[in-house]
Order: sequence, then structure tokens, then C-alpha cells
Amino acid sequence: MTFSVLVGQIISVINVLVALLGSVALAIFLWGAVRFLYLSGDSHDKQGQKELLGWGLVALFVLVSIFGILQLLQGIFLPA
Repeated sequence: MTFSVLVGQIISVINVLVALLGSVALAIFLWGAVRFLYLSGDSHDKQGQKELLGWGLVALFVLVSIFGILQLLQGIFLPA
């Protein structure tokens, strides 16, 4: 097994994990958005939903960044 094959397999596994975690992060973000929109008067509960929205955005940003870094590494180690 060569180094480039090993790197390719590792990147493939991480890409699957990033896609899975990205869908979970998106679901959490959307759940927070729906809950925030449907809460009418309880400002304490709205604050919790704002935090959920924020953490969902942070998770999405981190996962998209990881995906970009993986694509960069794949281009370096596995030229077409």
C-alpha cells in the first residue's frame, strides 16, 4: 500500500464523517430556527434558541472548513 492510497482512504473516511456531522449540524440549526420562530413571548427560552442557532452555525462553519482543507490535501497528495 502506497502513501497516496493510504491518504486517499483516510480522506474518504473523513469526508463521510464530515458529511454525516454536517447533516446533524444543519438539522440542529434548523431545529433552533424553527423553535425560535414559534416562540412568542418567553425571552428566556428565545435566548436558549439563539444560542442553539449560534452553535449550529459554528459547527457548520467548522465542518465546511474541514471539508475545504480535505479537498486541498486531496489535491496535493492525490493529483488527478
